[in-house]
Amino acid sequence: MGADMSLRSLYLPHGSTINRTAAAERIRQLCREATIDDLTCLLDGGWFDDEVRRSEQTWTDDIVAAHAASLRQAAEALLLQLFDQFVQSLGHRDVTYHRFGHADEAGVDVYATGGLSSGDSPTEAFDAWDIVYGSIRLPDTWPGEIGAAAGLLRPWGDGPATATVSFRAWA
Repeated sequence: MGADMSLRSLYLPHGSTINRTAAAERIRQLCREATIDDLTCLLDGGWFDDEVRRSEQTWTDDIVAAHAASLRQAAEALLLQLFDQFVQSLGHRDVTYHRFGHADEAGVDVYATGGLSSGDSPTEAFDAWDIVYGSIRLPDTWPGEIGAAAGLLRPWGDGPATATVSFRAWA
């Protein structure tokens, strides 16, 4: 029998808020410029609703290319909605918040969520953070670009805007 604990944390400059305008514009730009590979990644990742995914039996590159304009529009609408869910999740009861830094420094605001999991996501916020979190369900650079546009800090000055910690215990 095993137990998993997964934690996620996000960082903002102390006293700042998510830059919705910049993040929404970055999402729009990413979707407008989405390549066939990007659209295929979104399809394979399950981002589109069942109606879109079932509209073709097999999404080959040629079929994705033929539907690229409508897939880009659908991706934009969906990702904007998911980004709003992410922003709202920061106030959920399953998210902890604290300021980190010395009293004489600006410091950072830290948001964290997670918990024990046995195959399911530990919290709703954990799932909502996929849009700014490294996720195989999104094209590689998209979460980092969206997070950077939103104002999320990168804790060490490079790398992803977020960090994952997983603890595993077996008995």
